Amino acid sequence: MSETLFITREPFAIQGNPRPALHIMPDAVYALVVTDPSLDFEENRAEPGYGTLLYKAPASSDSSDEETTGQTTLHRFAFTRKGLRSTCTEAPVVLKLLEIARKLKAHVLSDYGALYFRDENGLVNVTEDAQAKSYIMGDKGTRYALTPDGALADPASLPAYLAENDFSFLPETQAEPRAEQPQHSEKPEKPQANSHAPAAPDYCKGMGTLKCSLFSRAYQKNVQLSINAYYAWCLSFLSGINCGYQEFPEYMLRYPIYPSTSNEDIAFLNAYCTRNPDDPFISACLALRTMRLERQ
Repeated sequence: MSETLFITREPFAIQGNPRPALHIMPDAVYALVVTDPSLDFEENRAEPGYGTLLYKAPASSDSSDEETTGQTTLHRFAFTRKGLRSTCTEAPVVLKLLEIARKLKAHVLSDYGALYFRDENGLVNVTEDAQAKSYIMGDKGTRYALTPDGALADPASLPAYLAENDFSFLPETQAEPRAEQPQHSEKPEKPQANSHAPAAPDYCKGMGTLKCSLFSRAYQKNVQLSINAYYAWCLSFLSGINCGYQEFPEYMLRYPIYPSTSNEDIAFLNAYCTRNPDDPFISACLALRTMRLERQ
């Protein structure tokens, strides 16, 4: 009998409305794609930000249901607001799903609710024990125990849960009560995760106002002078946002700029700009900030 596997942040259906559910956001998937050469992404034009995650795996004799070319098999994982879905249960593919789930702070579940995991020997294992999946991982790595109806086992942890996971709530759930914020009305509010940022405001000047397609063109043609100019503008813009959050260090970017991280940043900017060619470049910079905050 065929089986479907799901990568999801939520191991149980939430009954009632005790808390907003965690979701896998498009920016988090984009971050995986630009840092993993075996992954690619096809966006669904009808639902921007979502689509199909492509996994290029070594070909195997059991991969007749997938697209095999030479030594590579292409596996397709549907990505919707409900998470990622795979119809392939071969051990190497499940191991990749588990790797993806770990990076997304999610679970791999079967369509009948069994939990897939990697045992101490590095092999794929599965359990139907509900206790094994009775938790969720927050955006910054906090583990929250759950009851079988999806509620937090410790109701007192709700304010911390809301504050930590603001990036991973869908817009319709972001109207839920939030943890108390410091009363400094003159400070800007924390920006929300959004794979499609608004147009560049009138007060934005410089390269951030240019269309993303121009950056993508420079990247594709490997025009290093232009790429470096765009990236320098981006870093200056992000540094300016940091200055506005000096009293709120949890909202500041703190990752070091090495050649490896710079290459990741530039690849991410290109991935965003390729998918959103008419957005202003500042939108890509804001998406990069969202991705980096989620990974700190």
